[in-house]
Amino acid sequence: MVNHREKMFVDRAVQGALVRRILVHWCVFFLLSILSLFAMEYFLGDPNLSIGGHLSEVWNKYAFFMILMLAIVPTFIYDTLKLSNRFAGPILRLKQSIRKLADGEQVKDLKFRDNDFWRELSDDFNRVAHRVNEPHA
Repeated sequence: MVNHREKMFVDRAVQGALVRRILVHWCVFFLLSILSLFAMEYFLGDPNLSIGGHLSEVWNKYAFFMILMLAIVPTFIYDTLKLSNRFAGPILRLKQSIRKLADGEQVKDLKFRDNDFWRELSDDFNRVAHRVNEPHA
């Protein structure tokens, strides 16, 4: 059974932080890669070239690599959001059900999707909800 979530962002705060973090990591990696390529070109390349000449050489040799690295950023972000849905979605649903239970409302049994993380939390919550909703003797 395939389950599709309707929204990409189910918890903007958590998922936004993850996207920002992956972008920062990617930028650091990209800049260090470019710096490393420039350093190799500068120290191992033609000693008569200016810094601009070395930068031009780096671009001429590695433009495809740089463009490819830029092109994969959306895939990184998309994959991070899809993965984070597997834990942000269940926690959001658990939070909503806890609020309903705390407000004295009847809650339906909570069941997470097959590929979600923390599936056992729904079983634990259901046990608590049944106990809370039991008539007291």
